[in-house]
Amino acid sequence: MKSSRYSFGDDRRSSERMELVAAAYEPVSRAFLGSEVGRVDGAAVDLGCGPGFSTRLIAEVCRPGRLFGVDRGDESLREARTRNPGATFVVRDVLEQPLPGAPASLVYARLLLAHLPDPVTHVRAWLNDVAPGGCVAVEDLEDIEAPPGPLRDYEDLSAAMVRSAGGVMYAGRDLVDFGGSVRPVTVPAAVAARIYLFNVRRWAVESVPVDGAVLAELDRALTELTAGRGSAGSVSWLVRQVVLRA
Repeated sequence: MKSSRYSFGDDRRSSERMELVAAAYEPVSRAFLGSEVGRVDGAAVDLGCGPGFSTRLIAEVCRPGRLFGVDRGDESLREARTRNPGATFVVRDVLEQPLPGAPASLVYARLLLAHLPDPVTHVRAWLNDVAPGGCVAVEDLEDIEAPPGPLRDYEDLSAAMVRSAGGVMYAGRDLVDFGGSVRPVTVPAAVAARIYLFNVRRWAVESVPVDGAVLAELDRALTELTAGRGSAGSVSWLVRQVVLRA
């Protein structure tokens, strides 16, 4: 199976962005893992683990017998190893099977499916690497509620960037037939703007199919929001949470 291209980077600045995202998602993800997965005696695999924020959450909530993180980013995994000294991290594509630790008691993926070309196919494939009684647990965007202006403009641009890289920004919509539920992750406008600026500034220095003047204006407007100027309000990322059991 062929992966799409990751649009949001793998370096120290990307890690700073992901730390802000992880902090925003932490209460919702912690509740999901605690209520729908619980304690895991066997192996747990964190797919697309990045710098290991979600890996640490699995360790704290599920307390698996063995814990693996999988990501294609060397720099992210160096940080993940420091953050999670008891886990094993593997540099590889998340679509390569069998997965490390298979058959696993838990395969977890948060905000990963958006960057893969066929979310449903991959979720079903991961289920093949789950032990009897285990599960695949995923959390991915289904929609975003943002006020008109730069926050909405960024979301539209981000969806286009993910689409141009072969992914599906709102992958949660593809998971509806699996059931689950949708939970909001809500942050103040200033926090959302700060997170979004990391990608806007990355795209400004990369070869991307976006007019530089558009990125410059978006940078200016988001910077205003981070300083508490401009429109107030909040952004809600609506996340579909699904558990598939073997």
